[in-house]
Amino acid sequence: MVMKLTNIIGLCMALVFSVLTSCSNEDVVFQQAVELPEYGWSKDSTLTFVYDAADTAGLYDVVVDLRNDGNYQNQNFWLFINSISPDSAVFKDTLECVLADNYGRWIGEGSGSLRHLPVEFMSQIKFPVKGKYTFEFIQGMRYDTLVGIHDIGMRIMKSRPEED
Repeated sequence: MVMKLTNIIGLCMALVFSVLTSCSNEDVVFQQAVELPEYGWSKDSTLTFVYDAADTAGLYDVVVDLRNDGNYQNQNFWLFINSISPDSAVFKDTLECVLADNYGRWIGEGSGSLRHLPVEFMSQIKFPVKGKYTFEFIQGMRYDTLVGIHDIGMRIMKSRPEED
């Protein structure tokens, strides 16, 4: 009974997360999330997101959306990201996501043990070539199987002009 209740609560939280992130900003041009296996995220597993860029003049922000649960054992989370453009240029980067403060309190929003944290990856960038941009996410922690990261998503939004 407890396991079924936990699964129902998790499903409800995933639905709420999807609705909130999909409806909250009309400037979102791409959004996708991948739910990770219950047993964890293998260091050999790559998550892939593909964005088909049509606009080469506009400015965009790229955000990584993380949801972790109470089983996550670290304060931070490292993510290796490979960005591959339509002309096969590869940009490699490392993103540190701080999930808890120095006292162990989760930073993200949520209730119960699930927390959502948006982390800015790139700000005010252009996609200079039309076509498919591939983003590969690889967990950068020192665990063969990382437990406690529930799902990872990526959003691309039109940049808003910075106010003076």
